[in-house]
Amino acid sequence: MKNNILLSVLGTMILLVLSIGIFHYYHPTHYQFNDRFILGKTEEDIVERYGEFTKSRRNESGEIVYGTYMIRGNTPEWIMSYDNSLWYEVYFENEIAKEIRLQEGWYGG
Repeated sequence: MKNNILLSVLGTMILLVLSIGIFHYYHPTHYQFNDRFILGKTEEDIVERYGEFTKSRRNESGEIVYGTYMIRGNTPEWIMSYDNSLWYEVYFENEIAKEIRLQEGWYGG
């Protein structure tokens, strides 16, 4: 009886650790976005899955340079005014997503 309980707990723990590891593999930057899906995709594919970018920039020829999603808006505090907003940025080359970054704080521009 003790062996069955021990094996069940051990099996559950192993399954939990494997699940967390697989989830982290696909979402290393932020849990809301699958980085492995985004990298190598076009703007249309990303927008179809995650919706329109909060902010984006295009070059002179109309190709997208980067697009950002707001993950967390600013929550101002009473004493210190620190902008703790969080942005998920996708950078494109030749209209294919090549790099992903997180930016915390005021976005600027």
